[in-house]
Amino acid sequence: MNGPAIARRALLAAAALPAAEARAQPFPERPLRMLVGYAPGGTTDLVARVTAEYMGQDLGQSVAVENRGGAGGVPAALAMLQVPADGHVLMLQSGGLNQAEALGTPLPFDAVAAFAPVGLVGTSAISLVVHPSVPATNLRELREHVLRSGRPLRVGSPGISLTSHLYGQELGIEVEEIRYRGTGLVVNDLLAGRVEAYTIALPGILTHIRSGGLRAIAIASTTRSPVMPELATTVEQGFRGIISASWFGVVVRAGTPPERLLRLSQSVSKLLADPAVRARLSEAGVDVAPETSPESFDALIREDRARWDLVVRRGNLRL
Repeated sequence: MNGPAIARRALLAAAALPAAEARAQPFPERPLRMLVGYAPGGTTDLVARVTAEYMGQDLGQSVAVENRGGAGGVPAALAMLQVPADGHVLMLQSGGLNQAEALGTPLPFDAVAAFAPVGLVGTSAISLVVHPSVPATNLRELREHVLRSGRPLRVGSPGISLTSHLYGQELGIEVEEIRYRGTGLVVNDLLAGRVEAYTIALPGILTHIRSGGLRAIAIASTTRSPVMPELATTVEQGFRGIISASWFGVVVRAGTPPERLLRLSQSVSKLLADPAVRARLSEAGVDVAPETSPESFDALIREDRARWDLVVRRGNLRL
């Protein structure tokens, strides 16, 4: 081999070296961040912190939780889209973005296409609770009461609650949504009887149900909640169209390299198999996913999106 040929081969080998080193570079090579679209203290924040703690142990790098509360998770999503698609910034996503998009909230991104699903952590079905003065112990009695009264059911909500409208549409009753600036304000007025009903995941209201301050009517699921197994589901009560749950899962930016997405997905799967993690989440009222994958989580997100699009169209609720 002559001199020029040897030189060319050396140059080609040198050019290929950085690419080979990049492929071989371990992931993650630095601490990670997990964005959360809700304030500290709620169920979403708790799920994020348990998930971040376990994933940090599994990945060998810390995962810092950052709360960007407000607007159904939009600020967190916008922050997510400002970072590189390299897998080092995660987001604990719930259904807020789908509902915001369905309502017509101006978003500079597609709530589904902008993110790559990593894995579902768990769900928490939405219950319907009422003030004890409401003469109903199940959905049919509630429907009869509202129709007989000749006025809408006054439902409290920390913002716009599409689940409230879903209940109203499927029961065939009118719902008057009374909006508040936070969950605590809704609960205070519900306990005082200033509003009649509220749709909320059981963990956030269970204390008041147990004390008798509020009465649970149904849980919007096909299966009963282990947190309150005596509460009949909407499906059991004959309303198969009332299905609604808060869901919690990990996503990254779309365009994240497949091998990094796979590594993160494997970490979430390990989390779900850990008895201690499952116990911590279950104690908080979260129905931990039995298993997950990017594909199954993506299907859940798209099904959720279609559900709220339908509710908004039926109720002419678009902003």
